[in-house]
Amino acid sequence: MAYLQAWRELTVAPAASTYMPPHSPVLTSRVAVTVHVLDINEFPPELAVPYETFVCENAKIGQVIQMFSAKDQDLPNAGQTFSFKSPKDDLKSNKNFTIRDFGNNTAGIVTKRSGFRRRAQEIYFLPVVIEDNGYPSKTSTGTLTIRVCGCESDGSLLTCSAEAIFLPVGLSTGALIAILLCIVILL
Repeated sequence: MAYLQAWRELTVAPAASTYMPPHSPVLTSRVAVTVHVLDINEFPPELAVPYETFVCENAKIGQVIQMFSAKDQDLPNAGQTFSFKSPKDDLKSNKNFTIRDFGNNTAGIVTKRSGFRRRAQEIYFLPVVIEDNGYPSKTSTGTLTIRVCGCESDGSLLTCSAEAIFLPVGLSTGALIAILLCIVILL
């Protein structure tokens, strides 16, 4: 466990109390005391950045579509370790994605099925539970947003926009408007 360590030296000077018999010499002593102060884990971990994730319509089962990590406001940053998992209730109900903890402060979103279609569902939300190794340990839940996109066979992104599903290949919205204006002018 990593702690913020601070050492403080105090001087304690005990003296005889008023309960001493009369005419007794005053007894005093000095001793150095070292107090070790430990920083407690105050802040829960959170996703390192807002991740923009997509899954290809042609993604395969077991494919890692995004790697992600966490951050924590507690000091020091060195030595912090995080673990990642899906919430218990999401493990059974989520048939689309799961979380795989790689054990090196990173995790991945893994597909549990193939055949994603933008027409059926364009966006998925995946909760992820992040736990740190501080004392006491802190846990938080973040949400990853996953968009369904059209991709090349090699997995490179083509488009994520919904309008691209209905437009002819190779023509943008602007090009279609220009063609329609030309037709209207000619008539």
